[in-house]
Amino acid sequence: MRRRSLLASVPLALAGCAHPTNGALSMGEMTTDAAIADRYAGETEGLPPERKALLDAAIADEVPTREGTRPPYDRDRPVEYEGAYYQISHEIVDSHTETLYDVRIDYDPAEPPSSVIDYGDLPAADKNALGDLIPGPDDVPDNEGVDMGRTYRYPADAESVLLDGEYDGVRDGGQTYRVVVEANREVTVNTYEYSAERVADSPADLAQQLRDRYLFTLSGLSEAERGIVETAIEESYFPDETTDAFQSLIDRFRAHDALDGDEYGGDWLVRYDGTVYWVDLQYPPDVSA
Repeated sequence: MRRRSLLASVPLALAGCAHPTNGALSMGEMTTDAAIADRYAGETEGLPPERKALLDAAIADEVPTREGTRPPYDRDRPVEYEGAYYQISHEIVDSHTETLYDVRIDYDPAEPPSSVIDYGDLPAADKNALGDLIPGPDDVPDNEGVDMGRTYRYPADAESVLLDGEYDGVRDGGQTYRVVVEANREVTVNTYEYSAERVADSPADLAQQLRDRYLFTLSGLSEAERGIVETAIEESYFPDETTDAFQSLIDRFRAHDALDGDEYGGDWLVRYDGTVYWVDLQYPPDVSA
């Protein structure tokens, strides 16, 4: 599958599959403005609380900032918020270097740790560093040495009793685990400043913008091309081989601007036989985007 946002944007017939060897074509009927807008835009409802709070603050023109090694929210398409649509953007306003740590745990240490602390007594940063490594699994792995691990970036001002090796064991639920925290590498931590621009006042407004910019008519097809299109509408089209007709359709789509696309394919908005369709086209591997 393409790396963009395929599971959110393609018809169910293509969701969850590996990239088809010879490409694929799927066409979903768009009968209303709302259908087009919903298919194109994201939404703030259903996002993780931290991410939703970030978008809410940006839309409220609070110019929120967040720190991280990558943007906490990075999406090209607008989001729907209370019936309108906003383009969310960010810029880097500051950077600094911090240390990324390896956090490793041994659930069945051959020898008991020399210094042990109850999990409930750990500082918040150490609990966050351990993440879901504690509690341990119901069936403790019968391995020698480290059983599981993760990486974690301690905040610069974090209070910790694991970083300096004060404790090498953590007790939880009657079990004692050996814990090792070691520096991995230096990483750049950016401060991202977010803003929002209102780009459409309603689903009808957004849908009209998309039609004006991207919609084209698919016409003058050969019998073979029409057969492919009809199959794509009914159940998605997966060719056994890249035929001349399928290659011709690929060329037709690529002659027009895609809603978005990459080297694996793209999304288009087309009118075919008087009906508007959202098209997901995946290229065969020998076709360059």
